[in-house]
Amino acid sequence: MGHPAHLRGEPVRRLPPLRAGEPPWYPPLLLCSFALTAYAGTRLLGGDDPLGVVLWVVGAALLHDLVLLPLYTAADRAAGALPPPRRRSGADGAAPDAAGAPAPYRPGINHLRIPALLSGLLLLVWWPLVSGPPARYEGNTGLSADGFTERWLVMTAALFALSAGWALLSALRRRARR
Repeated sequence: MGHPAHLRGEPVRRLPPLRAGEPPWYPPLLLCSFALTAYAGTRLLGGDDPLGVVLWVVGAALLHDLVLLPLYTAADRAAGALPPPRRRSGADGAAPDAAGAPAPYRPGINHLRIPALLSGLLLLVWWPLVSGPPARYEGNTGLSADGFTERWLVMTAALFALSAGWALLSALRRRARR
């Protein structure tokens, strides 16, 4: 083992990374993102209603941790507990497992998870406008506040349709390989 280079009196050639395998540009990029976040926070909290912003952030964190996380975890587990598709006999002629144990990894579940995640993220970002834009929105932006709910619903439907199409293509390719 020995002593580190700086204890032996040898000059240190390079600072070790924060974590093994991390690129050298990561720490400066992380510091820049913290600086940008601090700047945005001071601009946001320096506005009309800084207490409202703080309450919104704290309320969103509590809502996520106490309500939404248990809900989407339960939904994900329920979707994962669905019976697996029937398996045919394998290439070696062996019969499928009689116990019907679910496979440890089900790639098809991701065709539900990904569009649901993206749709939820869009809803989170655009919630104030989807739920009914504030009265001052049009005056501050000069844009119409109509149609955000419909656009979010169309985007959600498009995400699930795209995912269903992708799942269908995957299933057809798997069937063609057999």
